[in-house]
Amino acid sequence: MSMNEGIAVVTKVIPSVKRAQDPTAMLTREDLDAGPANLDEIEPGLWLGNASAAADIGTLKAHAIQSILSIDSVPLPVHITDHPNLRVRHIQAVDVPREDLIRHFEDTNRFIGDSLAEGRNVLVHCYFGVSRSATIVIAYLMEKYRLGYEAAFQRVKAKRRFVMPNPGFMNQLKLYARMAYRIDRSNERYKLFRLRLAGDNVRKAKRLPTECMDVVKADPGVTQESPEPYVYRCRKCRRVVATRSNLMLHKPKSAMGVQSPAKVRRDPEATLEESGTEETFDSNGAEAEGGIMLAAGASENCMPTESPATGMHELTEQIRRSSISSEHSNRSSEKDTAMCSKIFFIEPLAWMTDIYRNTQGRLYCPKCTVKLGSFNWVMATKCPCGAEIFPAFYLVPSKTEYSTVVQNVQVTV
Repeated sequence: MSMNEGIAVVTKVIPSVKRAQDPTAMLTREDLDAGPANLDEIEPGLWLGNASAAADIGTLKAHAIQSILSIDSVPLPVHITDHPNLRVRHIQAVDVPREDLIRHFEDTNRFIGDSLAEGRNVLVHCYFGVSRSATIVIAYLMEKYRLGYEAAFQRVKAKRRFVMPNPGFMNQLKLYARMAYRIDRSNERYKLFRLRLAGDNVRKAKRLPTECMDVVKADPGVTQESPEPYVYRCRKCRRVVATRSNLMLHKPKSAMGVQSPAKVRRDPEATLEESGTEETFDSNGAEAEGGIMLAAGASENCMPTESPATGMHELTEQIRRSSISSEHSNRSSEKDTAMCSKIFFIEPLAWMTDIYRNTQGRLYCPKCTVKLGSFNWVMATKCPCGAEIFPAFYLVPSKTEYSTVVQNVQVTV
């Protein structure tokens, strides 16, 4: 018998059979100890309560509840889930800050909205009706009325005074509002949120779990119908290794100002900067463990400087760098503060074969095998600007080259 949130959770076993229990057996909540049934009507037809209320047929009938949205670690008892007059939806989730509830918001909003539209009263519950279920109800009100987190939270709290989503859920709700009440997989904060969840899972399993494979993006070097025009290439063989949209931008530490330790924790909605155990680079951009160097005298946008063999090469290089600087500035101008580009931190990509089975390692060009950078799922990596990135997948500018689809530009002097 294992314990979960202070209650006993038992598994169904076959009597008189001494072999291992049936692997297909479902965990069920056979007894409840969430206290007396309690629930509150947040708005007409929408109720928020605890597991005891959801498991009590009398309470459900008294409030004409016909749909139940269960946000809990195990399903409700069979007499509820198999009841012919009840529509029950179960989402397995525990009340910890790193639980990924935001991925369910669109589905739960649809379930609540459809039930209410059909005239079915809905009960949303978790164990105590305080954090997980409150988060789902707040997300529904945010999307329905186009509210920010605080306004929706106060509306729910006015009806059920002891609701309190945990800090991780609060940040997910704020992120939901930032993404205009939909899951925008191109949103940089959302990508970072998913990456950090994946990093936590890799730390536990020592490899990338199947449910986190979505964080690994397609190989940009594979032939595509509509390739992105701005790419990063291996400087040696010119194989495309990333696109501009793969960049994970961050603010230079100098632009972030002084922060208290409480604001530098690993937070799902925090910026890319992180504190913790780290890899470091020296003042010239070299890896502390003795690896790739950023070219000395690199410009502010960190494109490496090379010694041109001829005046023509020098002029061509200046034109190319001017174009690259402009592109970086255009993307940075979308933010209030210019983004750092001293190291190219990117999303994990399909050509990085070692990232699936290792927690850290080096990144090699898939064509010429030259070392391009490194990755670390479980520890923060320090950028030369001072910012700490977790998890980190980075390319070193001295080994990569930013370019556009227009190649071999002829320069006339």
